[in-house]
Amino acid sequence: MEEKKGLFKLGYVNLKRNEKGQNCISILSLIMGHEIQLDEINSFVESDDFKLEFIDKNGNVTTEDASIGFRFKLPWQDAKESEIYGYFKKIDSGFAGVKWVTGLRNYGFINHICWEKLKALCGNDITESTIGKYITSSIDYYNGAGHTKFRDGTAVTSETGKFMKFNTSLSVNGEALVGWFTKNKLGRFEGISWGTERDFKAAQDLREQFFVGRMAFDSIEKCNIFLEELKGKIIPEPWEYKRKKDDTFKNPILKSYLQFELDRLFYEQDVLNYPDRVITNESNNKVWFNTNLINIYGKELFLVGTLLEISNKIYIGDLEIQPSIREMRQMGFGSSKKPLPPEFFKDINEIFFHWDWEIDLDMIKSEHIIGDRKERFPEKYHNMTTDSLGRTLDTAIELARSIAQRNYKFIVPMYYPTANRIQLLMPIYLENSYSGKPDFALVLTPHPNEKCYTPETILGLDEVYQDARLIAKPEESWLNPDML
Repeated sequence: MEEKKGLFKLGYVNLKRNEKGQNCISILSLIMGHEIQLDEINSFVESDDFKLEFIDKNGNVTTEDASIGFRFKLPWQDAKESEIYGYFKKIDSGFAGVKWVTGLRNYGFINHICWEKLKALCGNDITESTIGKYITSSIDYYNGAGHTKFRDGTAVTSETGKFMKFNTSLSVNGEALVGWFTKNKLGRFEGISWGTERDFKAAQDLREQFFVGRMAFDSIEKCNIFLEELKGKIIPEPWEYKRKKDDTFKNPILKSYLQFELDRLFYEQDVLNYPDRVITNESNNKVWFNTNLINIYGKELFLVGTLLEISNKIYIGDLEIQPSIREMRQMGFGSSKKPLPPEFFKDINEIFFHWDWEIDLDMIKSEHIIGDRKERFPEKYHNMTTDSLGRTLDTAIELARSIAQRNYKFIVPMYYPTANRIQLLMPIYLENSYSGKPDFALVLTPHPNEKCYTPETILGLDEVYQDARLIAKPEESWLNPDML
């Protein structure tokens, strides 16, 4: 029998390609950013520079008998100049591999704060380019229940997994540290979170909660109870649509309001560096914020909750409504300043429609609004030619401009959470009759330097009310939940 050499003398290596046409060699080529040949790897394994380390379950170097596998560092780096390690795991007949571990950015989004948190835990000043030598296992995927396999025996993959975890040789208080990524709502992994196996289990339990943006609830039912209680403590206004009922939430407008209002507070704090937006207590386990709502006694309404952390991102659970000053001090807020409400705009002119500015409905925007969005027009306009529909829309825009010149509240400002910017909502009456409900709203982006507006798209009224409510309760009758 021919003696095995190079990579194959280390253990079993499967060179068959997966459903994506990849095997361990092509995966390494992707990691490195250029093609590498098996012969190059074999030559390195046979060289005097090659050195392997047997590791135990905690990532410590050990003997072969006590090991769960081994690792070795390659002489090459990945595209980001990070070290690359190869891993073989122990099986009944020897060892099997090979899996590569390198710059973790290849696996998901990494929040830079994670390195500060890692240093605070273990005292080591580790960066993305040096973490590789502390990683003692391959990347494993876990489902929501914390298992690497489903009940039918199939393995959890990057597509089906909720978490992605790896072991390290680092420790805190004598317990091994692990790192993990968490899949977000967009289906992408983000991280890195650090902790012990107990912390990882707690993160799995937290992941099973029901989230509304940054707010966490034990269930949808608990969320509805909270929203109903909150509604009873604030100045009455419609928090649900009269004609569009939501079977999941009783107060969908209030839910949306809190979700995006809190997102805005975090944006102002983390990105714009505005002070006193989201305040944590002395023990860093409670969060206090301003809802920008007024209670039934005419005072600002605040919420406080437990600080939760997923992938270095703060979430809030166990929300309490308007605790007393005494209760806040008992929670460790002491003499903290009261949190401020969000500041959606700096200049009042940002939220007013300037009727003398040009509305730049060019060819590209016309194609998007009329060509791509014709189904959003009333049905009787669907068979109209694009030029006729364009002239009808132009007439409706001029009618709205004329009304706005005489009623400054007619064009309503809204906050667009995805882009963190102010836009305006222009009601469009295609019949040129200023009565009843508009056919839809035209979304305008202001450009103060050019003194013009760019029409972006057209939306149904129920789609835009929630975004408009973030800035203030719209006073115009055309944008009213009782009509929607």
